[in-house]
Amino acid sequence: MGRTVRVLCCFLAALLLVLSLLTEIRTNALRDELDALRQEEETLSEEIRILDVRLASRLPIEEIERLAEEELGMRPCRPDQRVYLTLGES
Repeated sequence: MGRTVRVLCCFLAALLLVLSLLTEIRTNALRDELDALRQEEETLSEEIRILDVRLASRLPIEEIERLAEEELGMRPCRPDQRVYLTLGES
């Protein structure tokens, strides 16, 4: 009976070792996939920023003026509020 227990313990130890190895392999594969997804997310985030800038630059001036007046309560400057500066060369 002692020999049977020893064989069974060795078998279970070998099984746990194989399962541990398989788990390590799967963990490494998932880590690589996660790194690739993070890189893709970074690339997509940069693309979104670029597209946002492009979209903002295509907003017509009339829409900007409407948003300024209606949502921000801004009004055009009166002539007496304007100051013109002339900058000389350094």
